[in-house]
Amino acid sequence: MALLSKLFQIISRIVPGPKLSEKEVQMLSALNPEKFYAENVRHILGVSHASAVRICETAVRQGIFERRVEVICPDGAVASSADTEDHLPSTVRCWRRDGGFLEPDEIPTKTLEKTVFYRLHERPNSVPYRQTA
Repeated sequence: MALLSKLFQIISRIVPGPKLSEKEVQMLSALNPEKFYAENVRHILGVSHASAVRICETAVRQGIFERRVEVICPDGAVASSADTEDHLPSTVRCWRRDGGFLEPDEIPTKTLEKTVFYRLHERPNSVPYRQTA
């Protein structure tokens, strides 16, 4: 809960205006701490995409979030994720439809779409966030 409180403080400093409403706090608290996007934050807070990214990146610098990247197959499935794009595998297995069957296809990662996502940083010296809920 301390990490969530710190996140709300960061949001309050970045997003001018009134404190977060109870509804906004509940919606932020309902996010999957393992994986969420700046778009989730943008939607909940009603801010621009750029402001949501600033909030998330500030939380990364504060050690509250981890920034990660995922590679997306042509069918929209997530093929792999890593802490940076450099740490993604050089190829990933995606599935393509060949007639009525799904066939595996090795595709170079550099040719596929990448998406940034965030997750709550679990500090080894603190109570894990799973135990605070």
